[in-house]
Amino acid sequence: MEMVFFEWKEEYELGVPHIDLQHTMIVNMMNELFVDLGSRKAPETTKKTLDKLLLYVEEHFEAEETAMRENKYSDILAHISEHDKFREDVLRLTERHQADQKIAAAELIEFLKNWLCNHIAEVDKKFGNYICKQSEEAKKAFFQ
Repeated sequence: MEMVFFEWKEEYELGVPHIDLQHTMIVNMMNELFVDLGSRKAPETTKKTLDKLLLYVEEHFEAEETAMRENKYSDILAHISEHDKFREDVLRLTERHQADQKIAAAELIEFLKNWLCNHIAEVDKKFGNYICKQSEEAKKAFFQ
């Protein structure tokens, strides 16, 4: 039986379908990276998986930030600040990973998992609740 590093749970869902889908894609890529790190795959293979994951995370951040702007989300600056801090931390960890692959790889994937869990549960949840509230208000106004 294959071990899953990060299991997606329903409680992570925001109720915003395209963002929830992107989050599940990120989790799947993290699991792929975990498998790569655990198997004796060539470092280039692991690097490709990591690069693919980080590129997708960047695309996800852009989509999330666009949705925030479009919906006039009041907490957008704090949310973008979280994304920027993530970028800095990942850059630092990937540089360490390139210097010392064994130790930093485990640290990097653990960081990704913890960050994503906390970010979704706290920061993204606020945005999801905001979007759902906007949607409910729009429905009420429409059906009045």
